[in-house]
Amino acid sequence: MVASRLEDEGEAVEPLPWCRWAWRAWHALSDDRQWRSGGMGPATPCGIPWSVARTYAADHGHDLHLLLRLLRAMDGVYAEWWAEKVKEGQRKTETE
Repeated sequence: MVASRLEDEGEAVEPLPWCRWAWRAWHALSDDRQWRSGGMGPATPCGIPWSVARTYAADHGHDLHLLLRLLRAMDGVYAEWWAEKVKEGQRKTETE
């Protein structure tokens, strides 16, 4: 099951060593993100709130400004990926 999902999703991302700490933070804080209602369509992800990033940075001894910058960059990529997944789903629905 995992192998088939990886085939569908493409290669797994391997972050560079210098930013693995931010990658781990992004994954740890992802459950704290809110989702914007999609109206008639699916919901879309919002960015990770700065308040939870601030707490995470303080708890783990990380620079808040750098963490926020990296989280925002990853949130942007995630939002683009999510939008593409929604479009793919819509195209599949239209062709069925």
